[in-house]
Amino acid sequence: MLPCQPLAVTLPYMGDADGDVRHSIKDARRRNFSSVLQQPSPHFNSTMATTTIKIGYVPEHFSTPLYIARDQGFFEENSVSVQLVCCPGGTGEMTQKLQNREIDLAIALTEGLVAGISKGQDWYKIVGTYVDAPLCWAISTGSQSKHGSIDTLNHSKVAISRYGSGSHIMAYVLADQQGWLESNNSGESDVYGFNVLNNFQAMRDSVNDGSSDFFMWETFTTKPYHDSGEVRRIGQITPPWPAFLFAAHVDLLQNHAADLQRTLKAIQKATNLFMAQKEDTSVQLVMNILNYKEEDVRNWFKTVSYAKDHSHVSSRALQVTVSTLIKAGVVNAPGPSPESLCDLQVAVLE
Repeated sequence: MLPCQPLAVTLPYMGDADGDVRHSIKDARRRNFSSVLQQPSPHFNSTMATTTIKIGYVPEHFSTPLYIARDQGFFEENSVSVQLVCCPGGTGEMTQKLQNREIDLAIALTEGLVAGISKGQDWYKIVGTYVDAPLCWAISTGSQSKHGSIDTLNHSKVAISRYGSGSHIMAYVLADQQGWLESNNSGESDVYGFNVLNNFQAMRDSVNDGSSDFFMWETFTTKPYHDSGEVRRIGQITPPWPAFLFAAHVDLLQNHAADLQRTLKAIQKATNLFMAQKEDTSVQLVMNILNYKEEDVRNWFKTVSYAKDHSHVSSRALQVTVSTLIKAGVVNAPGPSPESLCDLQVAVLE
């Protein structure tokens, strides 16, 4: 996972959206995040920013473009003031922080946001798409676990970060795919027991100390721990919807929609740059921050796709998410419409 204190990480990344590297990687490594932050952008117009937008993000490789946007001055170029708020607890933590007004904008899992709104979380709306490729979830057990395959996980104890998180919701999607919901015939609450542990480290520890049977987490984030033998991979599941969406607090939408739109524009420039240099500079950046193997980073880049327009949202993807969550017993039928899930003054449904 990415560090929650990225100011201590050197920045091996200098380039523009056209892929023209302005400084060599060697020179760029001498510059750290704090030194870049101290350099005001010549494009910044403080009178245009009407608020500081606090962005919640999960500290994983997907979030690397946020650091680029901040430290390359892309937010300042678009005349917005932004604070990045690390949320290692994932989507469940971010929806709670949205409710508490600790963040204004979340980059969170599609299924978690859709489930949250469906269950009455009315303090935020979906406003765009961050990563439009689906997320591959690894299913992991302890290194000495009795569970050697998915088949024996029915009625087991699942380690999750929080209720409402992807690790919680995807457990029900797995149960539905395996036919366990039908066989139990007594409601979703009887399929598993849950062990709420807040963070990835505690989840890994729990499957090894026997307090949990398995957990589900993003494949490439988990892979180093599979490689080391700390935990054991027994399967995977990939849902048919975009991995990450943007969700904004309703107060931000009501009072600072223009700032939000400029924020999405700045992030767009960063994701375009990140992907334009995925054969060289971006690989090195992820390796340096996360200490991942080069092979793993390159394999991840083969699977990831950031939205070409962060303000767009697929109506079909939302419909599929809702129908899948209804079938899995997470959301009650008929479920919300795509229009009711989104704020249409910012999001463009397509």
